[in-house]
Amino acid sequence: MDVKNHNTNRKKRVVRKRWNAAVLIALFVGILLTVFQYLGFVSKTVYEESVSHLTEIFHQSDNMLSELTNKNLTYLHIWGEYLQNTSDESEIREYIEKAQEDAGFLDFYFLSADGNYKMVTGETGYLGLQENIEDEIRQGNDVITNATVPGKSQLLVFATPRPHGSYQGFEYDAIAIAYENSDIVNVLNISAFNGNAQSYVVHPDGRVVVDHSSEAWGEVYNFFGILREHSTLSEKEILKLSEEFKEGHTDAMLINLDGEDYYLVYEKSKPQDWIFLGLVQADIVNASMNVLQRSTVLLVSAVAVCIAGLFIGIILRKNRVNLKRKDTEILYRDELFQKLSMNVDDVFLMLDAKTYQADYVSPNVEKLLGITVEQIRKDICVLGKLHPGDVEDPEKKYLEEIQVHEQQEWDLEYVHQKTGEHRWFHNVAMGSEVNGKKKYILVLSDRTSDRKMNQALSEAVRAAETANKAKSTFLSNMSHDIRTPMNAIIGFTTLAVSNIDDKERVRDYLGKILSSSNHLLSLINDILDMSRIESGKIHLEETEVSLSEVLHDLKTIISGQIHAKQLELYMDVMDVTNEDVYCDKTRLNQVLLNLLSNAIKFTPAGGTVSVRLREYPGTQRGCELYEIRVKDNGIGMSQKFVQKIFSPFERERTSTVSRTQGTGLGMAITKNIVDMMGGTIEVQTEQGKGTEFIIRLPLRIQPENHRIEKIAELEGLKALVVDDDFNTCDSVTKMLVKVGMRSEWTLSGKEAVLRARQSVEMGDAFHAYIIDWRLPDMNGIEVTRQIRSLGDDTPIIILTAYDWSDIEVEARAAGVTAFCAKPMFMSDIRETLMAAIGQKQAGAEDNILPAADLDFRGRRILLVEDNELNSEIAVALLSEYGFRVDTAEDGAEAVEKVKNSTPGDYDLVLMDVQMPVMNGYEATERIRSLDDPSLAGITILAMTANAFDEDKKKALACGMNGFLSKPIVIEELISTLQNSLG
Repeated sequence: MDVKNHNTNRKKRVVRKRWNAAVLIALFVGILLTVFQYLGFVSKTVYEESVSHLTEIFHQSDNMLSELTNKNLTYLHIWGEYLQNTSDESEIREYIEKAQEDAGFLDFYFLSADGNYKMVTGETGYLGLQENIEDEIRQGNDVITNATVPGKSQLLVFATPRPHGSYQGFEYDAIAIAYENSDIVNVLNISAFNGNAQSYVVHPDGRVVVDHSSEAWGEVYNFFGILREHSTLSEKEILKLSEEFKEGHTDAMLINLDGEDYYLVYEKSKPQDWIFLGLVQADIVNASMNVLQRSTVLLVSAVAVCIAGLFIGIILRKNRVNLKRKDTEILYRDELFQKLSMNVDDVFLMLDAKTYQADYVSPNVEKLLGITVEQIRKDICVLGKLHPGDVEDPEKKYLEEIQVHEQQEWDLEYVHQKTGEHRWFHNVAMGSEVNGKKKYILVLSDRTSDRKMNQALSEAVRAAETANKAKSTFLSNMSHDIRTPMNAIIGFTTLAVSNIDDKERVRDYLGKILSSSNHLLSLINDILDMSRIESGKIHLEETEVSLSEVLHDLKTIISGQIHAKQLELYMDVMDVTNEDVYCDKTRLNQVLLNLLSNAIKFTPAGGTVSVRLREYPGTQRGCELYEIRVKDNGIGMSQKFVQKIFSPFERERTSTVSRTQGTGLGMAITKNIVDMMGGTIEVQTEQGKGTEFIIRLPLRIQPENHRIEKIAELEGLKALVVDDDFNTCDSVTKMLVKVGMRSEWTLSGKEAVLRARQSVEMGDAFHAYIIDWRLPDMNGIEVTRQIRSLGDDTPIIILTAYDWSDIEVEARAAGVTAFCAKPMFMSDIRETLMAAIGQKQAGAEDNILPAADLDFRGRRILLVEDNELNSEIAVALLSEYGFRVDTAEDGAEAVEKVKNSTPGDYDLVLMDVQMPVMNGYEATERIRSLDDPSLAGITILAMTANAFDEDKKKALACGMNGFLSKPIVIEELISTLQNSLG
């Protein structure tokens, strides 16, 4: 019986608990439904009242616009009657200026039906009207439309026809006045809601006539464009709204723009076929009611919290004992694990599989990784990469591939965040499931000591072997590297002689002979430069240098090597505002060629070599800091070799490098030149991934060459830059702004075509396109073709880092106006834009021989040279410039020829130094000692292969006037002759 009563009582308690819970839930639901109904009623009432208020406000503004329209058209009719009865131009001008003062319009135009105009001041131009008004003018109708004039903001134009009018010889069909958008806005100023209301006057198709809005959306050309870009309305809803505009409906609606609710009120405007729109934020209109709504929400929230608190309290009270016992167990386990983990070299982490947030981090993480537990809990990315080092896609989350009860292992290199020490870890990642949620457990085991020990042993063995073989290695390298080009020179010379009648073959052989000769000369120059640098005999000669010419010439020089090895070359510049500097151009070229030659040598086919130039503010007045990065994705270098890369005769010994020519002097010379120029050079490299050299040079700028960069013909016009590289878009956009244009950019060819179409439709067309040839979605030629299909004849410039000769015919046929090679400097973009608008030629013809500023025809030179081949070459070159050349085979013969000549027979003597019978130094001293001062003072220039500083000093000391080195550099020869004979 007791058991039966106990069971009955238990059932009653269960039923009572369920009944109480049901009552509480029903009460809670009833309260919520009542509140929601109340809020719905309030929202509906607020909406209706707000719409009514806003409609009245904007209706008044529409009446103001109608009054303004009627007033201006009335003025035009009155002025037109006056102009018909007056022919005196001075009276007309005074009358119009008085009318402008009274009415307050911006400009008065005598307007032809095709849009050309003349002002009372005599200024003429073209009024870019958005609509074709010719038919309206011919039919005698008044016209109100938007227009654009270069250099001015959008105008609202009122025009009335006046047939057969003439002013200062200009035949006009109508007279017109124009207001700026801001003038119209002042008339329509809406003071309601503290000036937060916005309004537009638009055509039924959305084109904006008058814009009275905030600057949040910039210049608005089409209201539907704002809705598409910033609202949550679907395209179907926007099209429905467009139909209501066309039918002249008056209505209101609530829309969401950029996350904010707005009241949109619209009605048919009285003037023209326009629609008057009003926009006000709902929060501003409903400010008072929002307080009531928030109070209601707080009340409901308080009730809900109380009910939830009641339930939570019951649950907590019931489970408090169990939780306390479990917390104690967890505390004991955690304390035990904390003590154990602090004494091991393993870091333990548990990550949430969805969010990658750290649920647990062992306390020894700061000791092993240099990062606090709090930092990791806040952002797991502070650890850097957690994936294997050889993965194909570093951005991919590779932990997602690990299933529950699976694990993966890999090694990674890590930099200690506090000490900067490189450490190596063995990672174990395991998938687990805790309380139904997937977790990742990571164990990072420190293997740094083992790796360092192995590296130390390997480096000790390698250092010993390198020290024993250094001398023999250098001699072997030099023997191999010198014999290789010599073999090519001898072999191809033999082949050229054997095929002397085959012009194409001989040309090919001669090109290879020239390439091999230049390489051999570079090997010799490396050794000579190294000895000069170490002895302190080299010095820098600062001249005016164009960095644009340096990089473009550099690109031309190495293009053959790039194509031969099937590599990609990428050059770009960033933030370079001063491209004309003072520096030693020869040494700068030497540095860049050394770095690029190495990049090409050690990058396999299909790789990429890049050069990036960037300008930073200098620390000294008149100087800027220029950073040059030369990067490749070749074989890279070991960190050990990086420590001695700038030492002479050092080359890393690997199976790949051993097959590559080089003396091991290039980087030593590069480092010394950079030091002498006051700069720095650093290396970032990783074996198998490539190398990047970073040079920073302080260079004096040429302020006298700074020119006004704005192009008057393009100022205020809009341009579009299309390139898949953000840095190029940013750099070119900044340069376009400096020449006075408004610039936009996009990374997509398809988007460029879309923007071009929209700009034409909205009446704000682009006036220049700069498009990259190689885009990911469609190439620049196809983009050009599609833009031209829109009827757009705007200049289009193709920007490319490659030789455009192969695509020029196709590009011109597609409508390309001009080409511009990367890297693009300010001078390049100015020259290309000017050429595109027909201001100057896009390029000049290439001349094989450099041009001379002086006319050398009839000038006589005495060439003193004992080598027949050298003499033949010099005579041929000088004859090309109009010189008459007499020769002498040694110094004694030269002295006799000068002695027996009359003053003026010879204008100049080119004197070799090392000759039989009498050398050039002695011959010069003999000439200087002649009795006739006119003959003794003749200009004598040394021309010799002895190119050391002491040779130059000796030549000047014996009486010579200048110094030229062999092999002959034609530019240097002509420049010296101009200075001597000028």
